[in-house]
Amino acid sequence: MASTSAVHAPAIRPVRGSRRHTARPGLTIVASPKTAGSSMPFTLLCTLIVAATLAALLYLNIQMSDTSYEITRLQGQSQRLTEEGQALAETNERLGTPQELERQAREIGMVPVTDPAYIDLDTGEIIGETAPAEQTGANPELAQVPAEVAVPPAQIYDEPSAYHGMGNEGA
Repeated sequence: MASTSAVHAPAIRPVRGSRRHTARPGLTIVASPKTAGSSMPFTLLCTLIVAATLAALLYLNIQMSDTSYEITRLQGQSQRLTEEGQALAETNERLGTPQELERQAREIGMVPVTDPAYIDLDTGEIIGETAPAEQTGANPELAQVPAEVAVPPAQIYDEPSAYHGMGNEGA
């Protein structure tokens, strides 16, 4: 049989005294490394940014408040003008009623027509008879109007046209 046997090599141990000793440098005093600078400018910059942001925020809040007051004032003015417009429209409707027009006409001396007369525009002939109106009160005096302010009388143009009743129904 074959026997296997391991070959053992003797262990080599380092010798303690065979190390190489180098001389160590002695301790010396070293200056502290220079810092990059003071942190004061960075702190001031951050403080300035925060203060500017707060000032801008305060300014915007004040502007929004002023705008809100202005909107409220304008809404109130709009409401007041709307009510005033409605009141004027109601007054206009009331003053335009036939009863009110009659009252105002009587105040200035106008009287109702009893039997009207018409003018035939083709011939210029008056159709019908009219009687002078009965005066119901004192005759009001008309104010004198300067010529430069007075409205000129209506002009009749020489255009031949047929008269067809109240309007141009037959045209």
